[in-house]
Amino acid sequence: MTARARVVLLSETNSKFGAPFLSDLLAHPDVDVAGVVTRAPGTLCDYYVGERDPVDLAEQAARAGLPVLRHRSVNSPESVAGLRELAPDYLLIANFQQILKEPVLAVPRREVINFHPSPLPRYAGLAPFFWMARNGEREAGVTALITTPGIDDGPILAQRPVGLDGTESAGEIRDRLFSESRRLLHEVIPRLAAGDLTATPQDTRERSYFGNPGPRDTTIDWTWTAQQVLRVVRACQPQPGALTGLDGGRLRIHQARALPASPVPGPRAEPGTVRTDPEHGLVIACADAWVQVLSLSWHPEDSPACAPVGAAPRAGLSDGLKHLLAAHSE
Repeated sequence: MTARARVVLLSETNSKFGAPFLSDLLAHPDVDVAGVVTRAPGTLCDYYVGERDPVDLAEQAARAGLPVLRHRSVNSPESVAGLRELAPDYLLIANFQQILKEPVLAVPRREVINFHPSPLPRYAGLAPFFWMARNGEREAGVTALITTPGIDDGPILAQRPVGLDGTESAGEIRDRLFSESRRLLHEVIPRLAAGDLTATPQDTRERSYFGNPGPRDTTIDWTWTAQQVLRVVRACQPQPGALTGLDGGRLRIHQARALPASPVPGPRAEPGTVRTDPEHGLVIACADAWVQVLSLSWHPEDSPACAPVGAAPRAGLSDGLKHLLAAHSE
């Protein structure tokens, strides 16, 4: 009879990756969940801030009667001591954004296993679903790997491929990868219980690494092609929306599509030209087409939040932009 694997789960407090992982681990007959490590109160992963149906991993763990460790740093002496008291065979990582140092890596009796939502060695690092949408990726995947002091560079325990068509939003890719990661978890658990840690070193020649997206990565350049513009828009779904400056203001475009033909007669417009069209509403010219804006929000300089366009403040906007917002709100 195979012994049960005693595990501690590490995940962000509001993670929609970690919450279903914990549910699956609690329900699996080959797993004994010893506890949960998450972030200190008030620290949230920005992937999920503002989304509907928020989760709280700490509350979920507490309801299950599990010990919950919430130190500012997982590498602090207090955190390491708490982990040792839990005496895990494995630490399992599912969307935990602190790098584990040697004292933590040495805690489990066997290994630290990271479930990373990308086809490593490609898309190592943060927000792989953003970058896959941004790049129009067609060959995605999920990986279970043994954690080392480096970032997402350990030997691969198991992988599952995920095919894309290159037009998915970051949110759609995230949902696909999270679902496939749960399947991968169920594939890996029997191996962990049996102590089978056969793994394959990563081919570093194929490695690509991406960091957290910054303003330049989420801002539209209207001299790009329609395909490039739409990739940025899809990469910024469901939030925060692709940023563009229009008429001295800042807008976030949440949904858009390329028009098959110009809605405006006459010569080709300069990139960035903004028009309203009776049939298509708000349209903006890019290098090779007109882009129809389907959903947008006004982004005031003094607030990180985006108000719905119907409630957008008009003060300080030019008459032209006021007209566009009013027309688009109707």
